Formats: sequence, C-alpha cells, structure tokens
Amino acid sequence: MIVSMTGFGQAQAERKGERFIVTIKSLNHRYCETQFHLPAALEHLEGDFRTRILKTVKRGRLTVSVTHINEAAEDIVLNEKLIDKYYKVLEALRRRLKLVENVSVSSLVSLPGVLSYRKEELRFRDKELLLRKALREALGRLVEMKRREGAALQKDLERCVATIAGKMALVKKRVRDVIEANRKVMAPDALESFLRSTDVGEEITRIDFHVNSFHKHVRMAGPKGKILDFIAQELQREINTLGAKVQEKHIAYQVVMIKDQIEKIREQVQNVE
Repeated sequence: MIVSMTGFGQAQAERKGERFIVTIKSLNHRYCETQFHLPAALEHLEGDFRTRILKTVKRGRLTVSVTHINEAAEDIVLNEKLIDKYYKVLEALRRRLKLVENVSVSSLVSLPGVLSYRKEELRFRDKELLLRKALREALGRLVEMKRREGAALQKDLERCVATIAGKMALVKKRVRDVIEANRKVMAPDALESFLRSTDVGEEITRIDFHVNSFHKHVRMAGPKGKILDFIAQELQREINTLGAKVQEKHIAYQVVMIKDQIEKIREQVQNVE
C-alpha cells in the first residue's frame, strides 16, 4: 500500500482548564526531517517526540507545533507581608503629619504588588502526559490522511502503468509487422542490416520487467517512493532507446504516449513516502 508524504494532523488534550494543541504538517522531502516548535518549558521533550514520530513516519519534512493555553480560573493573591510594611510606613507618615484620616483598606490594596492574580497550573508531570496524549492523537490523524491520499496516488500510478503496458502491446505488434513487411521487400543483406539496427528485443524485455516490478513494489509494505522513482527512471531510459532505434511513425506515436505516462509517474512518486 502506498502512503503519501503530505498530510496534516491536529489534536488537543485538556485538563482543569489547561489545554495543549498539537499540529503536525508533513511535506515532501528526500529524507525524514523533523522541526519542532515547543513551549520553552517543554523543549526537553523534543527528542522523545522525534523518536515517537520516526517509528511511524519514514520520509518527509514534518513540522510539529504545540500551543499551550491555560484557561483555569484565576486566584487573587494578597501579599500580606508587603501590605504590613505599607501600613507601617503610611501610619507613621500620618502621625508625623498629624493627619486625622486613617489609612484605608482601599488605599492599601491599590499600592503596587499588594494584589496579584495567579492561575492554578497542572503539575509538570501531568503537563507532559497531556501533551503526549495530544501528540499521539495528532500523529494518528496525520497517518490516516497520508494513507487516504496514498490510496488515491496508488490508483493513479497503477492506471499509468497499465496504460504503458497497453501501449507496449501495440509497440510489440507494430515491430513484428514492420519486420515482416521488410522481409518481403528487402534484399537479404539490407534486411540483416535493418534487423541489427532496429533490434529492440532487449529494450522490450527490460520494459516488461520494470512494469511488472513497479506493480509488485506498489503493493508491498513499507516506504517505496525511492524505488518507484528509480523504476520510472529505468522505464524512461529504455523507452528513449527504443524510440531512437525504431522511428516508424506508428511506433513513434506510441513511444510519445508512453513517455507522457512515465512523466506523470515520476511526478506522482515524488509524493510517495
């Protein structure tokens, strides 16, 4: 089964108002490359996350982004030591200036640092567990999307290869017809020279082999983008040689059609993991 290199997966995990959103994007790449954007306090998890991802994804450029949102209720914190110091200073000032008005609560709480707001946060271990859960789900959704796209790629690739096989059947028949027609009109020496210069038996055999090999590898498990690209290159090389040897117009037309299918294959396999 073919798996695409491109995909997207996103998931979130939440507990007590604290939420982690993990987004994974995968694009085409020659090798497997990962890039992480983690909150500074959780950057130490990058190595563990990379190991988890590489167990599932074998090829592509992956970008992993983590958003941390804390929507827990805020608590009001009173700095009692600081307010005692403020009160002593202000009360001493009131007495020294012989003021009648007492120091009020409203004036004290308005002073810098007396009141602060603090959100309750999960323990560090709980944050790690929550983030790993979101990563696991996002990775699963990424893989599912890659498989769906891979299934569509496989259908298209198999259609292209089937078209090549059909065109090659026409080429083989036309080659035989051309040879038989020349046998009837050419002198023995000229015919022998013609047969030597237009012998495409080896190219036909190799093209048949590569077509069968492509069919086999498409259905195999595991990464296959590189081997499919190699087979497509070999198909292109052999059909170029065949076209150069036999330039009869009907064969030349089929060769052009086959080259077009090979070009489509080479474009598509760039998306295969």
